Amino acid sequence: MTFGVTLKAINNVREFNRVYTREMGILNERFLDSGFTLPELRVLFEVASNRSLMTSQLAQSLCMDQGYVSRIVTTLKKEGLVTSQQNPTDKRQKILTLTSLGESTYAELEASVQVDIRNQLEEFTPEDQQQMIEAMNTITRLIKKSDNKNSLIRPIRLGDSGHIIKRHVDLYAREYGWGQSFELAVMEVLTSFLKNFDPQYEQGWVAEVDGEFAGCIFAVKENDSTARLRALLVEPKFRCLGIGTQLIEQCLDFCRSKQYDTVVLWTCDALTQARKLYSKHGFIRTRQWSEKEFGSSLVSEDWALDLP
Repeated sequence: MTFGVTLKAINNVREFNRVYTREMGILNERFLDSGFTLPELRVLFEVASNRSLMTSQLAQSLCMDQGYVSRIVTTLKKEGLVTSQQNPTDKRQKILTLTSLGESTYAELEASVQVDIRNQLEEFTPEDQQQMIEAMNTITRLIKKSDNKNSLIRPIRLGDSGHIIKRHVDLYAREYGWGQSFELAVMEVLTSFLKNFDPQYEQGWVAEVDGEFAGCIFAVKENDSTARLRALLVEPKFRCLGIGTQLIEQCLDFCRSKQYDTVVLWTCDALTQARKLYSKHGFIRTRQWSEKEFGSSLVSEDWALDLP
């Protein structure tokens, strides 16, 4: 559910953001004269606070691009502040921890932040301090309430297909510039699925967050031993909630239950986030070729996963 917002409310939020970012020094290249950027400090804080944190989880918790987070982690590793070790339960993942130098550096930074905030608060009377803290607590509580979203993955139902086609067309036109040929391709995929749907061996799913469409995925029978993953989509506003991972896991669980040996898919070099998700789940690229498709020059790719 969404609610109307007035222009005055928008301007009030923008004014608060301008004042807050200026007073906190968030826009400074090096936050609090620490020698670190604010994103670097956030990464250090998350690693210090979680003893078994993986890079993918780090990006998700910060709602930041995984590639950007990986570059920050690489920088912190070179400075001797962060190290990584293989996850004993998933050898494709690395667990991040602070080194002894990282722990001492973080302790100094934490002390510096506390001093800086104390100096800022001391400029206000105790009454104003209390009022400010109460206002901050209210903002925090309301935002956390908004973030506590209820998500579910459900089978596709009557009326979903038209919306799925539209969202594919709108998003891919905006993010990649793909035009009418892509719209036709998506329509053909969905039309074929509906016309030839075999409920015993095929299924489509829609992800919802608080009742709002958040994404979709399909498992289509390729042959008796192989299923094809198709039409994975995650709405941008929900991409930091792990919806893509949930959809792929739902699809793979279904394929295992139907005793498929292999799951295959098509993707291309432009779909960097999707390719990272496929790789994370064990898919391996089996073929690639250059072609002109959807009005763009693409490197098309076939990927495959052998199911245990």
